[in-house]
Amino acid sequence: MTETSWPQEGFDGADLRKLDHEELRLTATQTVPREWVHKHAVEQVLLTDVVKIHDRLLALAQLPRTHRLYNDSNRFGYDLLLLSEAARQASEAITHRLMGVPQGRRFVMATMQVKLLNREAAAVTRAPTEVLSELLVKKVKQHPDGTPHQIEGSTLCYIKGVLVAEFTGMLMILQEDEYQAFRCRRAGNSQALGPSAVDRLAPEQVGKYDPRNVVIGGLRIAGNRIAADLVVDPDDPVFFDHELDHFPAMLILESARQSALVAWARRNGVVPRSLVTVAYSARFLKFTEFNAPVTCSAVPDGTSAVTFEILQDRDLIADGEISLALA
Repeated sequence: MTETSWPQEGFDGADLRKLDHEELRLTATQTVPREWVHKHAVEQVLLTDVVKIHDRLLALAQLPRTHRLYNDSNRFGYDLLLLSEAARQASEAITHRLMGVPQGRRFVMATMQVKLLNREAAAVTRAPTEVLSELLVKKVKQHPDGTPHQIEGSTLCYIKGVLVAEFTGMLMILQEDEYQAFRCRRAGNSQALGPSAVDRLAPEQVGKYDPRNVVIGGLRIAGNRIAADLVVDPDDPVFFDHELDHFPAMLILESARQSALVAWARRNGVVPRSLVTVAYSARFLKFTEFNAPVTCSAVPDGTSAVTFEILQDRDLIADGEISLALA
């Protein structure tokens, strides 16, 4: 396995923010094939195009204004997790179409950090909002066939030329035999996923309106620390778009975010629906399995940040920090 720096020469001095989609040869007339972004339902595909120009890796997505989860409470602007999903889809499609990764490879997220850099630019408007993303690759470890095995880098998200969000992380891209070996070291006894026995919290407690979007329940409070159980609906079309052998990262992040909202709102005496997520970071240490309950805990640090931990069978599965702000 080799490690290289990805060549990115630029547009001969041209500023990406000053180039429109037509100059970049990107279109938003239809979504890309769902396989490019690892989705089964076309309705969950945000990406419309990818292109490589002078070694710059670019993608275009259109943000939905009526998405059940991401637009549940969007009167303050598009959700940072929606921008994160657009960045995720951009990076996956780029690696497949522009970096030679075959379909069928397994993508495993190890770390991620996301920042909302311009709240005004993320406002929801009457016109559809298109997000231009650029994947900046810092380091690549390669398989013997030359395709990426591990990528470290960032995805920059622009709306109308304004840098609105930055998504940074490390992604592992595994062949099927590597993935199965990776899973066997961590999985334990697998079982089919069933619905949770824990009742969901009320939507207003976690900043939502639609009860289907609540993913935690069984709230426990000890000082400033709160703990809650992950509530799972295996028929949920957003988190379980297709069959999985573990809980998806976006569900874990949403449970962490909801726990953080409860903890921060309680400590500061505000309404959760008045808060927006402006940054988060996460480490994924283990797969979150189907065979044991999952607990989310959150502790505000006294400023805008809330630290979180995801535990399963007393093992630390993931941890990180979420920053919130009053709208």
